[in-house]
Amino acid sequence: MIDYKAKNFEDILHDYDAVFHTVGGETYRRSFRVLKSGGIIVSMLEQPNSELVSQYGVKAIFQFTQVIRERLMKLAQWADQNNIRVNVEKTFSLDEAGKALNYQKIVHPRGKIVLVVSKR
Repeated sequence: MIDYKAKNFEDILHDYDAVFHTVGGETYRRSFRVLKSGGIIVSMLEQPNSELVSQYGVKAIFQFTQVIRERLMKLAQWADQNNIRVNVEKTFSLDEAGKALNYQKIVHPRGKIVLVVSKR
């Protein structure tokens, strides 16, 4: 484990085959430094950066998962059947959405933050 608040991961990790990037921002650029030549970075948030691809001799892919009703229904079914475990760290009411966002930014939770929408 690396304490990303105290150390730069790119100064410690080297020659990795792949990076699955889910953070965004400057972390995307820094992640190229941990790949070996010919490696691949798959980002959920960033379009491939051709300058970085050329500089580091790697491949970059943008992975976008299209969220559609059928996929969400199947995912909910699996959760209901206990086929997957959803780690919910904290719940907030919809009125507390701003508070939930701040919590996520400050705490960096290990589980999901859920907004509860009450039926009226």
